[in-house]
Amino acid sequence: MREIKSKLDISLLPILLLPIAIVIGQVAISLILLACAIIFLTKFKDLKIIFTVENFFLTFFFFILIISTLINSDLEKQSELKNFIKSLLYLKFFILYFVTCNGKINKYFYSNLKYIFITIFICLIFVLFDVFYQYFHPQKLDIFGYKATLDNANRLTGPFGNNESIPGAFLIKITFIGLIFFNYFMIEKYKDKKIIFYIIISSINLLFFIGVLISGERISFLMAILSSIIFIILTKRLKYFFIIIGAIFILIFIYIISSNQYIQNRYKILGNYFFSKDFVTIDLNKISDDDHKKKNRINFLNNQWGAHYLTSIEILKDKPIFGSGIKGFRVNCGKSKYENIKSLAYFKRCSTHPHNLYFEILSETGIMGFLSIIIFFIIIMTKSLKQIIFLYNKNITYEDKIILSCFIATFAVLASILWPIRSSGSFFSNLNGSMIWFSISLIALFNRYFNTKIDNYNSVNSQV
Repeated sequence: MREIKSKLDISLLPILLLPIAIVIGQVAISLILLACAIIFLTKFKDLKIIFTVENFFLTFFFFILIISTLINSDLEKQSELKNFIKSLLYLKFFILYFVTCNGKINKYFYSNLKYIFITIFICLIFVLFDVFYQYFHPQKLDIFGYKATLDNANRLTGPFGNNESIPGAFLIKITFIGLIFFNYFMIEKYKDKKIIFYIIISSINLLFFIGVLISGERISFLMAILSSIIFIILTKRLKYFFIIIGAIFILIFIYIISSNQYIQNRYKILGNYFFSKDFVTIDLNKISDDDHKKKNRINFLNNQWGAHYLTSIEILKDKPIFGSGIKGFRVNCGKSKYENIKSLAYFKRCSTHPHNLYFEILSETGIMGFLSIIIFFIIIMTKSLKQIIFLYNKNITYEDKIILSCFIATFAVLASILWPIRSSGSFFSNLNGSMIWFSISLIALFNRYFNTKIDNYNSVNSQV
């Protein structure tokens, strides 16, 4: 017991427990992030402030976030005071990032990461079981009694509840790294029993992708495909194994699409969004002749997602420097002046957020916030890619091979999250924000770890 306690790094405890908290719900997420803040305050003297260019721009982004919300708020109004407080509370993700980056790089580092990866993998198995249970249940009920509802009768909720149909998003954004860890750990550990373990590993990999597909979340499925392609390109080991898994899954995908009318229709609609010249989701017979004049030459913009994007651009034009503040899109999108956007779906322009990470950041933090966070993303992704490429042909240890595979997986997931041509959850929400900052915090930790190792590998490989 004392040995486990000595190994456990308290700085990595929030990131270890966060996947479990996301499955449990919003309250659990808030409690974990509160615990992270307590660790930050109690261990502040021991934490090292890492002065890097990317950390400067990240700090500047959070500063702009608070300033933009403050200048757009009348603090005498309760609703606007609430939004300003929320902008302050968003610092919880900055604290999560900062605390995780201070994970101890010592002889117990791999053990601590292994606790994290195993926890993620357990969450993966649990969510997959619940998704398949709900998919095959006659009334589409999961093990907790949640029913596939919302606006799509067959879109699965998994264990996340009736208001959160996100099992696909959770599987790719959180558990993909756990899947990769499981693959490499099992193959490295049980080299002499490859056949049976390849069957087990292959089955779990296939169930993972099938689970994302049957969840009904089209964007999450496309993210899973993109993440897998990036991972296969960047990884050295097991490349052909993953290609074979992909080929088998294509056959399963064709079967599911052909046999499940609901999933087939969802992907037909997605294809129509991008490739049809006249597809719209509104009833053209119910709009006036004047409304027909609002038709946009880019047909995608005539649907509700396009209306969100156009409205966010108009909000940015009104407040270009600092934006409209956190939650500003939902406050401003209903204003009558935004009815003039060039879209047949102008009357569907309002939502809680613009459903695109970049349009949300632009409209709510302005050019200043947008540039600072984009520069931060460019730097951490560039640094990560350089490290991954550098380590590709290096003779590294067994433990570092596994850590590197998880590093590549995190890079692939974050790249799919940052892919601009997709709809997304709110960057500033508690739930989706937790999943995004989970990857950001981990990739920063991996960056720091391999920074300490590169000089060693340089010297070792030069002697070989």
